[in-house]
Amino acid sequence: MARERSAPFGGRVQFRTGDAFALDFPDQSFDLTVCRHMLQAVPEPERVLAEMKRVTRPGGRLHVVAEDYGMIHCHPCAIDADRFWREGPIALGKSTGTDLHGGRKAFHWLHELGLDELRVDYAILDTVRVERGVLGDIFDAWRDGYTEVIAAHSRFSEAEVRASFEAIASSFRDPGAYGVWLLPILSARVP
Repeated sequence: MARERSAPFGGRVQFRTGDAFALDFPDQSFDLTVCRHMLQAVPEPERVLAEMKRVTRPGGRLHVVAEDYGMIHCHPCAIDADRFWREGPIALGKSTGTDLHGGRKAFHWLHELGLDELRVDYAILDTVRVERGVLGDIFDAWRDGYTEVIAAHSRFSEAEVRASFEAIASSFRDPGAYGVWLLPILSARVP
């Protein structure tokens, strides 16, 4: 689908499979390097950012969407959603060596790499700006994809994980409830 949609750009767009810890490009290859929705899924995300810096030319920019599972809230909800995120997915991250609080840490990581013109903006995915059904569907998809692995790496049973995701999805769909997922979007310049 991506190749089809990018066909009008010809050879300017390529798709490759690679290793984010060892990008297969020479130093200073790009004016813009982008990483979206990935840092929370790998150990040592700072190494990925260092690789992005390496392949970005001086004056070029890094663009990073860094998820943070502590920035998802809803009320009212049939469960304590904050506790679920903390003791479910966050426990999974600790068990697998990944950091599901990377969104709040990414500014520091970019600063430590010596980047400048750091900026943090937020995509506010909430029940005022986004259709409730779309948000509910996101949590249904997470339920379907992550229930088993969260249960294997947390104190929750599969039934408890499934019920928690369903309660969160229901809250986001409820016209009398408010739900929000704050999604940090960072940019920085390579000096």
